[in-house]
Amino acid sequence: MLGELSYEGMLRPDPGSPPDDSGYREWTITLPGATYAFVARTGAFESWAVRPGSATRDGVAADDPRILVVDARAELGLTGLRLAEVLAELTATVTNEATRLEHAPTAAELIAMDYDTADGHLTGHPRLVMNKGRVGFSAADRARFAPEAGAGFGLPWLAVHRDHASFRSVDGLAEEALLTEELGPDQLAMFRAALPDPQNYVLVPVHPWQLDEIVGTYYAAELATGAIVQLGEGRDRYRPHQTIRTLANVSHPTRRDVKTAVSVRNTLVYRGLNSTATLAAPEVTTWLREVHASDELLRDNGFDLLGEVASVSVKHPLFGAIEELPYRFHETLGALWREPVRARLAPGERALSFAALPYRGPDGESVMARLVRESGLDTETWLRSVLDLTLTPLLHWLLAHGVGFCPHGQNLILITDTRGTPLRVAIKDFAQGVDLLDEDLPSYDLLGPAARADMLRWPAHLLAQSLFSSVFAGQLRFWAEVLDEDLGYERPRLWALVREIVGAYRDAHPETAERFDACGLFAADVERVCLNREHLAGQGFDKIERDDEFDVRFGRALNPLAGHDAGGAW
Repeated sequence: MLGELSYEGMLRPDPGSPPDDSGYREWTITLPGATYAFVARTGAFESWAVRPGSATRDGVAADDPRILVVDARAELGLTGLRLAEVLAELTATVTNEATRLEHAPTAAELIAMDYDTADGHLTGHPRLVMNKGRVGFSAADRARFAPEAGAGFGLPWLAVHRDHASFRSVDGLAEEALLTEELGPDQLAMFRAALPDPQNYVLVPVHPWQLDEIVGTYYAAELATGAIVQLGEGRDRYRPHQTIRTLANVSHPTRRDVKTAVSVRNTLVYRGLNSTATLAAPEVTTWLREVHASDELLRDNGFDLLGEVASVSVKHPLFGAIEELPYRFHETLGALWREPVRARLAPGERALSFAALPYRGPDGESVMARLVRESGLDTETWLRSVLDLTLTPLLHWLLAHGVGFCPHGQNLILITDTRGTPLRVAIKDFAQGVDLLDEDLPSYDLLGPAARADMLRWPAHLLAQSLFSSVFAGQLRFWAEVLDEDLGYERPRLWALVREIVGAYRDAHPETAERFDACGLFAADVERVCLNREHLAGQGFDKIERDDEFDVRFGRALNPLAGHDAGGAW
């Protein structure tokens, strides 16, 4: 919290003792009711890396982040109800993290787990202070539905009359085929037999929390009249990912992941499913696959797209017709089926979320360090491979095809061999997670009408935030500290390697040079994306459109891609 709120300029530390050989020094923050001291060093994007266990409040170890919020409430702009809401969400975050810590695996143990099990042991978004608040979950809900709880659960299924529900899928995947594959023919037949006119209904799985809290209330009239019919629970068990609403099938691993609407607020938004984006997802998947198949660099690099192949969205008969309602009232019922990474693995391959790479187990070892050591490669060779597998295709998608993904740590997946040698990278989350440039590119000619209407357009320097915010500042600045501390790989070497790979792409693709410069990839400074500022303000939770403005930018930070830092931070 001290590091991220200082990075975003909400807290302003003053330097104390001179820095040591590693750049660490004591800093102090003087607040109206208390003085905080901690040991830290600054890094890329003018960020802060705070030494764990070094923070004190008036000379006594600081161990409750809620007290910092109370002490700094004037600096953070928190009063009254908003202060209470932040304290409640932060309490829930700490509680959920404490639950995770009770069973925290070592790095070696985490690496040995399958992807879906390991996801339940991760620590949450590294940039957001309140990254596991899950506003709406009770203690019983946490014990049943939170990923760190480790419990699986079944999914209830509903039949919704086609007057209110729509189904979409990629070509070659019919509605009946999808349902047969996901339910099995016996249970599908049993569900159909419960309906008066099966062909007039769309079947949709629903998260148990959503059925109880939202569907049973908002859709009470439709349940009463038979517009919605409860069919019972499917036989398969599912395990939640960190996103809460995405569920992995643990009974039949070859079956797809299911993304469900869950009207819980976690981090910056409510985790419902936007109708337009959900229905456009199969079309977006089709388009991305076509572009990928037509481009030699993307094919040869092995950048794997986990497609969203089918979806259902339900429009509430009353709420759905009132446009001025906040977005969460329009995103209450639907599902999306995604290709699971476990089905893409060959024998001897394993998958690990990028969010797991900086993870440290109770013995202090990080996953990244463990992978490097197990691979038998030197740090730079291993790191160069991961960065090239990640950055080169992301740059090509952005600059050659005008596509900005949302490649934060939970959406990127590293696939290695059993020794930890990097093989390829996969990416997921296309519905509301893929944006375009505000210009016309040849690749856009292949876009279907639903995708074209739904996908957001941004000028080049803003679409480039898909790299700056999600990868460079969102992940690599944290990697830099882990690599330095665990493997003796100094931070400037990482950023020099990043500059080399990005520069090599520019040299190899002069046809994209104008767009490269418009994106500002080598600009002296870049706009700083400040997620905690937006989160603490709490003003966007009930806006009508979730993405109606790009409202998380505040100030600028020096760009480590522009060149070496004379002070040695990058």
